[in-house]
Amino acid sequence: MGRRLLTLVPLIFMVFGVLNGCAGSGPRIQRYKLNTSVQSCSIGILPIINRTDFNQGDKIIYRVMLSQFVQQHTGRIALEGDISDLYRELHINPWTQPTVEQMQIIASRLGVNILIGGEILEMREPMEGSHINPHLKIQLQAYNGEDGTILWSTYHERQGTDYRKIMHFGLNSSVSQLSNNIIEEILKSWKEEALLRCQK
Repeated sequence: MGRRLLTLVPLIFMVFGVLNGCAGSGPRIQRYKLNTSVQSCSIGILPIINRTDFNQGDKIIYRVMLSQFVQQHTGRIALEGDISDLYRELHINPWTQPTVEQMQIIASRLGVNILIGGEILEMREPMEGSHINPHLKIQLQAYNGEDGTILWSTYHERQGTDYRKIMHFGLNSSVSQLSNNIIEEILKSWKEEALLRCQK
């Protein structure tokens, strides 16, 4: 009995380690002037600002966000091409933050209630041992389309090993995979906090 218990102890610690690694810390949400009358029935996703040296990082996050919103959100999502046209018309560089007045114009022209913007604070794919362990830190903000003010902000940080499973099955080995998991977690937390309300 004692010998059997000794062989089970390492297995128990391994299981707890896996569960702890997969759980991690969730997205941190900071609410601002959250007006309960603001609906999220129509959303515009602004170009993501890339603060890192990772080439095409902003494109990766934008595509993942667009895909996740289409899958998870029941409201209307503004077309990427329409947003790009407005940026050109208003002479806004995609790597800069629009002003409050510009956000109001964009939201009005697109006919959306909420604008989602954000920035990549860290994105890299270092080798750790025999595996690539991607790292990603992002911050997303939701703006009231009517007056351009910020409603809430979410910061989230993950690395591939946060999702490590037994025998490395399911280990995130690219920033694309990691981005997908992070955006999925953020949207889930927004839904749980009733931040994406749409009462038709």
